[in-house]
Amino acid sequence: MKTTTASVFLLFIIFSITPSSFSFGVANTTNAPVLDSDGNELRTGTPYFVVSSIWGAGGGGLDPGRPRGKPCPEVVAQRGSGDNGIPVIFSNSDSKDGVVRLSSDINIAFVPLRPKFCETTTVWKVADYDHSAGKWWVITDGVKGNPGANTLTSWFRIEKTTTDFDYTFKYCPAVCGTCPALCNKIVRDFDGEMVRLALTTGHGWPFIFKKVGKSAMEIEQVVHN
Repeated sequence: MKTTTASVFLLFIIFSITPSSFSFGVANTTNAPVLDSDGNELRTGTPYFVVSSIWGAGGGGLDPGRPRGKPCPEVVAQRGSGDNGIPVIFSNSDSKDGVVRLSSDINIAFVPLRPKFCETTTVWKVADYDHSAGKWWVITDGVKGNPGANTLTSWFRIEKTTTDFDYTFKYCPAVCGTCPALCNKIVRDFDGEMVRLALTTGHGWPFIFKKVGKSAMEIEQVVHN
């Protein structure tokens, strides 16, 4: 992420940095697994819909959005209520662990259900600070794997809420022990055009994970045929 001097200053002023931001971490097998809406463990490489657990005005599932005037890279947006959106797959920083676990560093990537519009990756990442909106948005074109300083913006975590099968996302990477980083929950926010994900100093937005009937490979084969 190309960060200006002003953005670095704002990073420390606007958001607090917790001690965990400075400790190196990988997916820990002692951490409890994240569960899908059927009560089963989330597995890496398996497609899931990420859908708001708040019905109606809370919206539906997530998908790649394309803002007017700057369609690429795509942003992480939300569809309306009743629409599951586009599935995602998760990857652990510890590639040997096939279970998605609480408070562990993960990559998140959309599995396109159509030919890709942008020549960028579908991996989520935190964008440069948006001075006009006063926000850090979640967009695509992140980097999968290779945990460390060069991929710091592409690592997220899943945290438990007090409700069964409800979870929030958090950006608080621990893949670089010496790198200053934000440590904040993720919420849905309106940018004047669409509802999309952004970092927040408040509470995160609750989501559930609904397993997709097809594998990622089956989905991609349909798209490319």
